[in-house]
Amino acid sequence: MTRIGIDIQGGDYAPEVVWQGLELALPELKAGTELNLYGLEADAARSPEGHRYHLCSQAIEMGEHPVKALQQKQDATLIRGVVDLAQKKIDSFASAGHSGALMVASMQILGLQEGINRPVVVSLFPRIDGGQIAVLDVGINVDAKAEQFLEFAQLGASYAKAVLAKREPKIALLNTGAEESKGSVVYKRAHELLKESVEGFSGNMEARDFFQSDVDVLLCDGFTGNIILKQTESFYTLSKELGLKHEFLNRLDYENYGASPIMGVRGKVLLAHGASGPRAIKNMILGAESIALANFVHS
Repeated sequence: MTRIGIDIQGGDYAPEVVWQGLELALPELKAGTELNLYGLEADAARSPEGHRYHLCSQAIEMGEHPVKALQQKQDATLIRGVVDLAQKKIDSFASAGHSGALMVASMQILGLQEGINRPVVVSLFPRIDGGQIAVLDVGINVDAKAEQFLEFAQLGASYAKAVLAKREPKIALLNTGAEESKGSVVYKRAHELLKESVEGFSGNMEARDFFQSDVDVLLCDGFTGNIILKQTESFYTLSKELGLKHEFLNRLDYENYGASPIMGVRGKVLLAHGASGPRAIKNMILGAESIALANFVHS
């Protein structure tokens, strides 16, 4: 049995949008998948038959301080889900709720994988050739040190092998030029370390080649990665407003991806966009099922 945990109170429009997304996801779940829903008493009656509803007394609001929330709201839906993941009661946990609280809870309750100093968030983007490129970090490590890029490469390769089915993923470093001499001091040093130590490292890649490359994993600091993420969202929205139509543009819609895995912690945690609509929540739930089945090693 595959057991996935879902935060009913997670998101800007929770709980209603989560229930709507859940309704869309139910027909597409695999046989043997059990939903573990973490919600408040007011929603308990809406739990679908054959799945489990965990009654919680608290929820973490989007504007709360993440550390204080973890200390003061032990019975919050988000925290209860992470605790059950740590205790192996569920196989994955997903939320569109407070990203900072989910990150702090994941680090403190689950702990970090051996050899990893900081978790990262990985996001998938479409390539024009029909493939996908995994980008990390996209938000946590805004001031990454050169040595951290080795951890990014390790986690990115693991993700590409398990989720994208790439036996030998091609890895690149996002930079201002393809030459080894390009970039800041940190990026120059990161290039040296990656070139020396990482199998499959192909060198620097410029942003203009982002959608047209054959790269499977792209490494950058969280500040840069988050800008790429938000700029892509903006480009998709603008293309819709301008009436542009192309299959590739449709693949830029973040709601198609649902959620992004938090890599580097001892458990399978997914974080969805706070503004997720029903379709994004549906894909978050299906993504939680896929990640639960993926062969990640959390040692």
